[in-house]
Amino acid sequence: MTMWKVFRQLFHAAPQAKSAVCLPPRVVITADCIAAIHAYLRPGIRNAREAVVYLLGRTDGETTLIVAAVRPEAETTRGSFLVGPAAMARIVRSAANNGLQVVGQLHTHPGEAYHSDGDEYGARIAYSGYVSIVVPAYGRRLPALDGAAVFFFRNRLGFLQLDPSRFTIVSART
Repeated sequence: MTMWKVFRQLFHAAPQAKSAVCLPPRVVITADCIAAIHAYLRPGIRNAREAVVYLLGRTDGETTLIVAAVRPEAETTRGSFLVGPAAMARIVRSAANNGLQVVGQLHTHPGEAYHSDGDEYGARIAYSGYVSIVVPAYGRRLPALDGAAVFFFRNRLGFLQLDPSRFTIVSART
């Protein structure tokens, strides 16, 4: 299935009757994007330092499609990262220039993947549909996402851990 077909299916589906049942959120990421993330995180993997990339795509607040990643200028240590306002502004501008949204971030942890208090506090962008992916072992398992934790932001509820069945990797090629 081409990326365009995936995008159309996710965001241009035929209108459906409103229901009182709220479906759980869904995250779709391209395999090419995961390969780019792996390349961006290699220095952090080699140097045993946390690393971060921002994820670009589109979201309607229920389904988030991730098609690209951008590595910001960031201060990193073995246990943290910090992206300054100017670097964050460049990321937002890059997304807008390409007709995309900043729909999430992916960062590494030295050990297990979980949302730390610092991850909650340090989220620069948070709106319904925003995704935070935490990858364990400084990303050494990439491009596999074994052990990763995926969180989905909901207004008034904060970051909620996503059930793995609601996270899909697709190929952009037919």
